[in-house]
Amino acid sequence: PYSPQHISKGRGKKGNHHEPTTGGIAMQNMSGPGSNSRGRKGGKYQQQQSRDRSKHQRQAPHLDPLQTMSGSITRGSSAENDGGKHHHHQRGPGTGTSGEQFVMESPTERQAFKEFGRHFRQKENVSLEAARDYALSCLDAESHPDLYLPPATHWRVFLELADVAKRSNMVEDARSHYREACRLQPRASQGWLEHSKLEEECGNLERCAAILQEGLRHCSTNENLLIRAVKFYERMGDLDQARHLLSRTKHLSIDKSWKTVLEGALLEARVGRYSMAREVLKYLTHYVPWYGPLYLAHTKLERDYGSPLEAFSIVEKGLKELPRYGPLYFQAFRLLEKEDLSQKAFDLPRTMEMVSRADSISRELLWKVHLEAAQMQERSAVLAVQDNPKKLHLRATLQPTRRSYAKAIMLCPPNLSWKIWLASGRTEVSCGNTRGARDLFLRAYDSVSEKGRSTVLLECARLEEFCGDLVLSRSILCKARQQFGKSDWKVWLSSVNLECRCGYRERAIAFAQEALNKHRGTGRLWAALIQLRHDDGELYQMKILRCALQAVPKSGEVWCEGARIHLNPFSPTFDLQAASRHLSFAARFTPQYGDSFLEQLRLNMIDQWLIPLATPFINVMLDTFLSSCCKNRDTQIDAYQFLAEHVKKAADVMKTQLEENVDTVIKDVLDTSELELRCSSADPNYGHLWFQCRDSPIDTAREVITQAKTVMADFVVDYAHLYIAAMVRRAGVLMLVHHRAEKKATASTTVGSAQELGLPTILGLPSPNSCQSDAMVDKELRVAPSLDQMLPSPSGVAGSTLFTTVCGGNGQKWDKLSLTEKRRILFGSDSLLS
Repeated sequence: PYSPQHISKGRGKKGNHHEPTTGGIAMQNMSGPGSNSRGRKGGKYQQQQSRDRSKHQRQAPHLDPLQTMSGSITRGSSAENDGGKHHHHQRGPGTGTSGEQFVMESPTERQAFKEFGRHFRQKENVSLEAARDYALSCLDAESHPDLYLPPATHWRVFLELADVAKRSNMVEDARSHYREACRLQPRASQGWLEHSKLEEECGNLERCAAILQEGLRHCSTNENLLIRAVKFYERMGDLDQARHLLSRTKHLSIDKSWKTVLEGALLEARVGRYSMAREVLKYLTHYVPWYGPLYLAHTKLERDYGSPLEAFSIVEKGLKELPRYGPLYFQAFRLLEKEDLSQKAFDLPRTMEMVSRADSISRELLWKVHLEAAQMQERSAVLAVQDNPKKLHLRATLQPTRRSYAKAIMLCPPNLSWKIWLASGRTEVSCGNTRGARDLFLRAYDSVSEKGRSTVLLECARLEEFCGDLVLSRSILCKARQQFGKSDWKVWLSSVNLECRCGYRERAIAFAQEALNKHRGTGRLWAALIQLRHDDGELYQMKILRCALQAVPKSGEVWCEGARIHLNPFSPTFDLQAASRHLSFAARFTPQYGDSFLEQLRLNMIDQWLIPLATPFINVMLDTFLSSCCKNRDTQIDAYQFLAEHVKKAADVMKTQLEENVDTVIKDVLDTSELELRCSSADPNYGHLWFQCRDSPIDTAREVITQAKTVMADFVVDYAHLYIAAMVRRAGVLMLVHHRAEKKATASTTVGSAQELGLPTILGLPSPNSCQSDAMVDKELRVAPSLDQMLPSPSGVAGSTLFTTVCGGNGQKWDKLSLTEKRRILFGSDSLLS
């Protein structure tokens, strides 16, 4: 029923695809909260999956992704679309270039490499140099005949050598070893995959693309290599090339290509082609019904696009095929909980019915079912009391929650029971039963293993801080640092947050610096230190930011802090373009960090709402400056005083206009479709600002963005006059820089002689968008009077209130927060049970 012709019907006429601008889906976390890796490795899940596969195996027609997913690409041979680079090398599925053979290893050779691997790991524990020397000796038959490995395994040894060289920052040696591994075994995808990753990490994107293309010529239908190439071209924005690579699957039957086709469906979802992604996922769930993550991907797609009924029907279809697949039940719980709460059915009738159905899953997952049920019942009880506070009391309403925790404890393995004790303790905190929470946390401490003991201590410290006993909270954190400070960076971050919330900034900085001496590669510690150094000035923050990016260049938290510096109107280097670049890196390197997307939302509001309002002030300032310069070329004017007058005038006018008519900023014209699409694909799950804007753990990324719009819009409008003043100040400083450079160049040389000397065409200035230009502009911005100096009385607003604080209190003093707000900040994270 879901043939390629059926899928093609969704396209309509050629080029008239229905392409929504919002939506998306991510492949990460596809296993869901109920996945059980131990069960899969142990064989139960694998045996069940094998039985389901053999039971439901169908003869599927060949799916042509070129027809179904690449509407912008015309039909034609692969050779035509790729310049004839691939087609003549392919003799059929699974073949490589002519004459190549995969070097097979005998059992003796495989055993020899296994022994090598064991010794190699032992040498690694000593040092990377010892491991490298040992591997090289195993390739030298003359000097070390007793260690020499069979030639068929040499390509694997070169992969190990390349990995050691990469970790030792010896990039050229790593390249050489990867090339040798690919030369010895061109039909093995591992060499091409790792080599391409190295070049992409080094920024050599063209070389990375060439390596992937070369690898696909030798391994034309290797799924891992093909999926890697598709994702690479998607990141590069070359969707046509990504879709062209997917067209290779038209030579294969669906049972050999469904993973690649699934990646194509996810790609179409990430770029907003909801209809196409939906049809391909329907096709895959029909012909590959034994693979549970397919149903999860399809369910998430429908849920993100606001079709909960369709999402639940897919869950039911999946449970009919795979009645023991746990993640589908947990997906159903979230869908039904939201449905019950929307109807104010606080007893969760449909949800609890699904919980009773979940008794059929593996016993290894059954305790998680009741733990999830307890969490759902707690959220429902809180809402029920809020809906009817006169008749209901939270402590009594939580009784069903306690029964579910009891069932979870009885079914839980002993080594995991501490998680349930902690979760139940958090529940008691929510109803004010702090004594009961202490008893439960003590049980957790008695039952936890050494590995998880630091987590329990952190929960105890948060409880005592919530109760107001800061001395005991600090004592617990001190014990945690002494016992686990070398292995767990979270004990240091908790100490930093505690001191920051209490207002002891210097103590928080001392803890952050000491923590970074032990955990230099932890981005969240660097981000906390950057925030704490705000009072020391923007220049000091930028110095720490540069150190952080050298230590953790792929930390989204650090890049986000850089964006916050440039988004702060009181920062001398206020720069919306630089903030946009930083947020782009933050979302790419750490997509699960939600604050990056919310700061991007703030930036979009400033860009779409405030720049049009600031433009007239900038134009008037520029015209006035040029006319005064033209009339009085020789007169020395106080440029900074001139600039300050226009900055103050822009701020005063905008503040007056907003007080008289708040509709000056048209808040209904904001287009967040692209941001919602990217955020939904990334599916963030943490961040101080993210937790503030999220009402419930079951909220989707789109719902969080929607809730954040109101908060961010009010914030941007309240401080619109400061943002506009910062824009006018920056434009004025750039104007002065260009004017001084023009005068200097005119006095020293003509334009023609400047060109003869090879100087930039912009007189006296470095080439735009260069490092020299950015450094010069930043220097001038720091020399010019700050916004604080230009606006002597900015209504008592401090720059520190314009970005999220370390403790997540949104700039408010800790002792001014209510107990509910404190509990949300301290225990609002749902990472405990993940």
